[in-house]
Amino acid sequence: MPFLCSGFASFYVLFGKGDYESYRFLFSFLGIIPVLLATGVFLSVKSIALIEEKGDKDYAYSGLVLNLFFALLYLASLVYCFIKFNRP
Repeated sequence: MPFLCSGFASFYVLFGKGDYESYRFLFSFLGIIPVLLATGVFLSVKSIALIEEKGDKDYAYSGLVLNLFFALLYLASLVYCFIKFNRP
Protein backbone atom coordinates (compact mmCIF):
# COMPACT_ATOMS: atom_id res chain seq x y z
CA MET A 1 0.00 0.00 0.00
CA PRO A 2 2.69 2.59 0.76
CA PHE A 3 4.41 1.91 -2.56
CA LEU A 4 1.12 2.21 -4.41
CA CYS A 5 0.53 5.49 -2.64
CA SER A 6 3.98 6.89 -3.38
CA GLY A 7 3.70 5.76 -7.00
CA PHE A 8 0.36 7.54 -7.33
CA ALA A 9 1.74 10.72 -5.78
CA SER A 10 4.87 10.61 -7.94
CA PHE A 11 2.83 10.08 -11.09
CA TYR A 12 0.61 13.04 -10.24
CA VAL A 13 3.53 15.33 -9.43
CA LEU A 14 5.32 14.39 -12.65
CA PHE A 15 2.33 14.65 -14.97
CA GLY A 16 0.16 17.17 -13.09
CA LYS A 17 1.86 20.09 -14.87
CA GLY A 18 1.97 22.26 -11.76
CA ASP A 19 -1.79 22.25 -11.31
CA TYR A 20 -1.64 22.33 -7.52
CA GLU A 21 -4.70 24.48 -6.90
CA SER A 22 -7.28 22.41 -8.74
CA TYR A 23 -9.93 20.22 -7.19
CA ARG A 24 -8.30 17.18 -8.79
CA PHE A 25 -5.13 17.86 -6.81
CA LEU A 26 -7.04 18.41 -3.59
CA PHE A 27 -9.08 15.26 -4.14
CA SER A 28 -5.96 13.23 -4.84
CA PHE A 29 -3.75 14.52 -2.06
CA LEU A 30 -6.41 15.05 0.58
CA GLY A 31 -8.62 12.10 -0.34
CA ILE A 32 -7.05 9.21 -2.18
CA ILE A 33 -3.56 9.23 -0.68
CA PRO A 34 -4.66 9.41 2.99
CA VAL A 35 -7.14 6.59 2.41
CA LEU A 36 -4.44 4.41 0.85
CA LEU A 37 -2.02 5.18 3.68
CA ALA A 38 -4.63 4.51 6.36
CA THR A 39 -5.51 1.22 4.65
CA GLY A 40 -1.85 0.22 4.67
CA VAL A 41 -1.48 1.01 8.37
CA PHE A 42 -4.72 -0.82 9.17
CA LEU A 43 -3.68 -3.93 7.25
CA SER A 44 -0.25 -3.87 8.89
CA VAL A 45 -1.73 -3.67 12.37
CA LYS A 46 -4.22 -6.41 11.47
CA SER A 47 -1.37 -8.68 10.32
CA ILE A 48 0.33 -8.49 13.72
CA ALA A 49 -2.27 -10.91 15.07
CA LEU A 50 -1.17 -13.45 12.44
CA ILE A 51 2.53 -13.39 13.42
CA GLU A 52 2.35 -16.49 15.61
CA GLU A 53 0.32 -18.41 13.04
CA LYS A 54 2.38 -17.50 9.97
CA GLY A 55 5.76 -17.03 11.65
CA ASP A 56 6.75 -13.94 9.69
CA LYS A 57 7.51 -11.50 12.50
CA ASP A 58 10.12 -9.47 10.62
CA TYR A 59 7.89 -9.04 7.58
CA ALA A 60 4.88 -7.87 9.61
CA TYR A 61 6.80 -5.36 11.71
CA SER A 62 8.79 -4.00 8.78
CA GLY A 63 5.53 -3.45 6.90
CA LEU A 64 4.12 -1.52 9.84
CA VAL A 65 7.25 0.62 10.17
CA LEU A 66 7.26 1.29 6.44
CA ASN A 67 3.58 2.27 6.45
CA LEU A 68 4.09 4.60 9.41
CA PHE A 69 7.18 6.13 7.77
CA PHE A 70 5.26 6.88 4.57
CA ALA A 71 2.38 8.34 6.61
CA LEU A 72 4.78 10.67 8.43
CA LEU A 73 6.42 11.61 5.14
CA TYR A 74 2.99 12.41 3.71
CA LEU A 75 2.12 14.58 6.71
CA ALA A 76 5.41 16.45 6.39
CA SER A 77 4.84 17.07 2.69
CA LEU A 78 1.29 18.19 3.39
CA VAL A 79 2.50 20.73 5.95
CA TYR A 80 5.15 21.90 3.49
CA CYS A 81 2.58 22.33 0.70
CA PHE A 82 0.21 24.32 2.89
CA ILE A 83 3.02 26.59 4.08
CA LYS A 84 4.46 27.10 0.60
CA PHE A 85 1.26 27.56 -1.39
CA ASN A 86 -0.74 29.59 1.14
CA ARG A 87 1.66 32.52 1.35
CA PRO A 88 0.34 35.79 -0.03
